Amino acid sequence: MMLALNPMSGIQRLTLLAVAAALFFVTFELIRKRRLREEYAVLWVCTGVMILVVAILPDILFIVAGWLKLSPEVMMTLVVILFLAAIVLHYSAVITKISDRMKGLTQELAFMRDEMERLRGELKEAQRTQVDPKPKPPSLRT
Repeated sequence: MMLALNPMSGIQRLTLLAVAAALFFVTFELIRKRRLREEYAVLWVCTGVMILVVAILPDILFIVAGWLKLSPEVMMTLVVILFLAAIVLHYSAVITKISDRMKGLTQELAFMRDEMERLRGELKEAQRTQVDPKPKPPSLRT
Protein backbone atom coordinates (compact mmCIF):
# COMPACT_ATOMS: atom_id res chain seq x y z
CA MET A 1 0.00 0.00 0.00
CA MET A 2 1.39 3.35 -1.02
CA LEU A 3 1.25 6.42 1.13
CA ALA A 4 -0.68 9.21 -0.49
CA LEU A 5 1.48 12.30 -0.30
CA ASN A 6 -0.13 15.41 1.07
CA PRO A 7 1.97 18.25 -0.30
CA MET A 8 2.05 21.58 1.46
CA SER A 9 0.29 24.55 0.05
CA GLY A 10 2.27 27.47 -1.33
CA ILE A 11 1.51 29.68 1.67
CA GLN A 12 2.75 26.99 4.06
CA ARG A 13 6.00 26.68 2.12
CA LEU A 14 6.47 30.45 2.04
CA THR A 15 5.78 30.62 5.77
CA LEU A 16 8.42 27.96 6.46
CA LEU A 17 10.90 29.73 4.19
CA ALA A 18 10.25 33.00 6.05
CA VAL A 19 10.68 31.27 9.43
CA ALA A 20 13.98 29.70 8.30
CA ALA A 21 15.23 33.03 6.93
CA ALA A 22 14.24 34.83 10.13
CA LEU A 23 15.94 32.18 12.25
CA PHE A 24 19.16 32.48 10.22
CA PHE A 25 19.03 36.29 10.39
CA VAL A 26 18.43 36.40 14.16
CA THR A 27 21.10 33.78 14.85
CA PHE A 28 23.76 35.56 12.78
CA GLU A 29 22.82 38.96 14.23
CA LEU A 30 23.19 37.61 17.77
CA ILE A 31 26.59 36.18 16.85
CA ARG A 32 27.64 39.47 15.25
CA LYS A 33 26.59 41.44 18.34
CA ARG A 34 28.43 38.92 20.52
CA ARG A 35 25.25 37.97 22.37
CA LEU A 36 25.45 34.35 21.17
CA ARG A 37 28.63 32.31 20.92
CA GLU A 38 29.28 30.30 17.77
CA GLU A 39 29.35 26.99 19.63
CA TYR A 40 25.75 27.52 20.77
CA ALA A 41 24.60 28.86 17.41
CA VAL A 42 25.22 25.51 15.72
CA LEU A 43 21.99 24.13 17.17
CA TRP A 44 19.97 27.04 15.79
CA VAL A 45 21.62 26.93 12.38
CA CYS A 46 20.84 23.19 12.18
CA THR A 47 17.25 23.98 13.09
CA GLY A 48 17.08 26.54 10.29
CA VAL A 49 18.50 24.01 7.85
CA MET A 50 15.89 21.43 8.89
CA ILE A 51 13.07 23.96 8.41
CA LEU A 52 14.54 24.92 5.04
CA VAL A 53 14.69 21.27 3.92
CA VAL A 54 11.05 20.71 4.91
CA ALA A 55 10.06 23.91 3.08
CA ILE A 56 11.91 22.96 -0.09
CA LEU A 57 11.14 19.22 0.02
CA PRO A 58 7.85 18.97 1.93
CA ASP A 59 7.24 15.39 0.77
CA ILE A 60 10.19 14.22 2.87
CA LEU A 61 8.10 14.53 6.03
CA PHE A 62 5.35 12.37 4.57
CA ILE A 63 7.79 9.81 3.18
CA VAL A 64 9.57 9.39 6.53
CA ALA A 65 6.22 9.25 8.32
CA GLY A 66 5.16 6.50 5.91
CA TRP A 67 8.35 4.51 6.55
CA LEU A 68 7.72 4.73 10.29
CA LYS A 69 3.97 4.06 9.79
CA LEU A 70 3.07 7.29 11.56
CA SER A 71 0.69 10.04 10.60
CA PRO A 72 2.40 13.29 9.51
CA GLU A 73 1.03 15.06 12.60
CA VAL A 74 2.55 12.45 14.92
CA MET A 75 5.80 12.64 12.93
CA MET A 76 5.98 16.42 13.37
CA THR A 77 5.21 16.08 17.07
CA LEU A 78 8.00 13.52 17.37
CA VAL A 79 10.43 15.82 15.54
CA VAL A 80 9.52 18.74 17.84
CA ILE A 81 9.92 16.60 20.96
CA LEU A 82 13.31 15.32 19.76
CA PHE A 83 14.38 18.89 18.99
CA LEU A 84 13.37 20.10 22.44
CA ALA A 85 15.12 17.12 24.04
CA ALA A 86 18.28 18.00 22.09
CA ILE A 87 18.11 21.58 23.35
CA VAL A 88 17.63 20.47 26.95
CA LEU A 89 20.45 17.94 26.69
CA HIS A 90 22.79 20.49 25.10
CA TYR A 91 22.14 23.13 27.73
CA SER A 92 22.37 20.57 30.54
CA ALA A 93 25.87 19.70 29.31
CA VAL A 94 26.78 23.40 29.12
CA ILE A 95 25.44 24.05 32.63
CA THR A 96 27.34 21.05 33.99
CA LYS A 97 30.57 22.30 32.40
CA ILE A 98 30.06 25.80 33.80
CA SER A 99 29.13 24.43 37.23
CA ASP A 100 32.29 22.28 37.37
CA ARG A 101 34.40 25.24 36.31
CA MET A 102 32.74 27.46 38.93
CA LYS A 103 33.42 24.85 41.63
CA GLY A 104 37.09 24.65 40.63
CA LEU A 105 37.45 28.44 40.61
CA THR A 106 35.73 28.72 44.00
CA GLN A 107 38.07 26.14 45.50
CA GLU A 108 41.09 27.87 43.99
CA LEU A 109 39.91 31.21 45.39
CA ALA A 110 39.47 29.66 48.85
CA PHE A 111 43.00 28.25 48.72
CA MET A 112 44.38 31.62 47.63
CA ARG A 113 42.55 33.46 50.43
CA ASP A 114 43.83 30.95 52.96
CA GLU A 115 47.39 31.38 51.67
CA MET A 116 47.00 35.19 51.75
CA GLU A 117 45.78 35.13 55.36
CA ARG A 118 48.66 32.82 56.33
CA LEU A 119 51.18 35.17 54.69
CA ARG A 120 49.61 38.21 56.38
CA GLY A 121 49.91 36.46 59.73
CA GLU A 122 53.57 35.65 59.07
CA LEU A 123 54.21 39.26 58.03
CA LYS A 124 52.60 40.62 61.21
CA GLU A 125 54.57 38.16 63.32
CA ALA A 126 57.80 39.17 61.59
CA GLN A 127 57.04 42.85 62.15
CA ARG A 128 56.36 42.22 65.86
CA THR A 129 59.53 40.28 66.42
CA GLN A 130 61.66 42.59 64.37
CA VAL A 131 64.58 43.69 66.52
CA ASP A 132 64.32 47.35 67.31
CA PRO A 133 67.64 48.93 68.16
CA LYS A 134 67.75 49.47 71.91
CA PRO A 135 68.21 53.04 72.93
CA LYS A 136 71.72 53.73 74.06
CA PRO A 137 72.11 54.31 77.72
CA PRO A 138 72.74 57.91 78.64
CA SER A 139 76.38 58.74 78.58
CA LEU A 140 78.06 59.00 81.92
CA ARG A 141 78.98 62.45 82.98
CA THR A 142 82.40 62.98 84.15
